[in-house]
Amino acid sequence: MDQAERLRQIVKGLKEKQRAYAQKARIITVTSGKGGVGKTNFTLNCAIALNSMGYRTLIIDADFGLSNIDVMLGMIPKYNLFHVITHKKKIEEVITEGPCGIKFIAGGSGIWELINLSTQDMEILMKQLERLDELADIIMIDTGAGVSERVIRMILAANEAIVITTPEPTSVTDAYALVKSVVTIKKDMSLRLVVNRAESAQEARDVMDKFIRVAQRFLDIKLEPLGYILYDDAVVRSTKRQKPFVLEYPRSHASRQVYSMAQAIAAGGLQADDRAQGLKGYVNQLLKLFNSKRKAL
Repeated sequence: MDQAERLRQIVKGLKEKQRAYAQKARIITVTSGKGGVGKTNFTLNCAIALNSMGYRTLIIDADFGLSNIDVMLGMIPKYNLFHVITHKKKIEEVITEGPCGIKFIAGGSGIWELINLSTQDMEILMKQLERLDELADIIMIDTGAGVSERVIRMILAANEAIVITTPEPTSVTDAYALVKSVVTIKKDMSLRLVVNRAESAQEARDVMDKFIRVAQRFLDIKLEPLGYILYDDAVVRSTKRQKPFVLEYPRSHASRQVYSMAQAIAAGGLQADDRAQGLKGYVNQLLKLFNSKRKAL
């Protein structure tokens, strides 16, 4: 059996137990301190890995102005979340299906239109969003990069977040600044670290260990290491072809490392089933963060 099939067998029991505990989708935000570190590429390929393992996975591309999920798949979505908010389309109609059954929703400016909705419109939208819990076990939200207020709020609204960095000093510094901004507000935030494009396993481990030690010493938090991806020509070639590397080069080092991290994500859900908040819960939390900001002003 290929690697994906073996992993499907391994996590089959986990998946069944998790669904017995929670009927809501897990919401996982994927973010980075700066752009160009492979955040979106990781999100796409990790989602496909989870999907092939039996987890119904949906991506919401919320990296406004730099949305790349559709570009990486060579697809042009007709609709986005804004069409749902304006009652032009139902939530099912704005879902685009890609290879291997992966599904994604283009965010557009939709998420930020939430704060302008009336109470009645919000109730209608929430009923739409609840349907996604029936369609997905895991929803990965690809946020923008950096430490802007919008990005921070999108991270804080979720129960889980994955932070992507590369070994480059500027990338590590920016990732640390992002983590600091998040935990200053939400100390118990579940954060996992991924080191991308490392030249060797030793370099990846060194970066990860140092990052975790500094975060524990100066921020008093225990950052969880999720894994790393070594620099791989297969990633470059597949990106140019607008194809996910886990499908184009399933035996590559990068693909194996992504599958390993996907397995860890799947296993982590069983240990903390209360993390499954559903998209409705995520949006409610996001709105609370906006309202608290308004009151402060």
